[in-house]
Amino acid sequence: MSRKSDRRKTAAQRATAAAKPTAAQWRTTKETLAMAQISRTKLHKATKAGTFPRPIKIGKKCVWIDNEIKDWTMKKYNKQ
Repeated sequence: MSRKSDRRKTAAQRATAAAKPTAAQWRTTKETLAMAQISRTKLHKATKAGTFPRPIKIGKKCVWIDNEIKDWTMKKYNKQ
């Protein structure tokens, strides 16, 4: 393999890593409730119904992706 293809692979890997959410972009349940301004019960019902983004389970903890919550909030308030 040449050095040039190694550099390309590294750049592609960097681009893929940049697209994945980082820990700073994850929100806990408490933070999600505050951002979305909904109750815990409504959060679980909306998630089950498919109207709210599904959480990512990390061990015992559930986290939501920040941008998905912001998009949902914008859609919710733009309809009103």
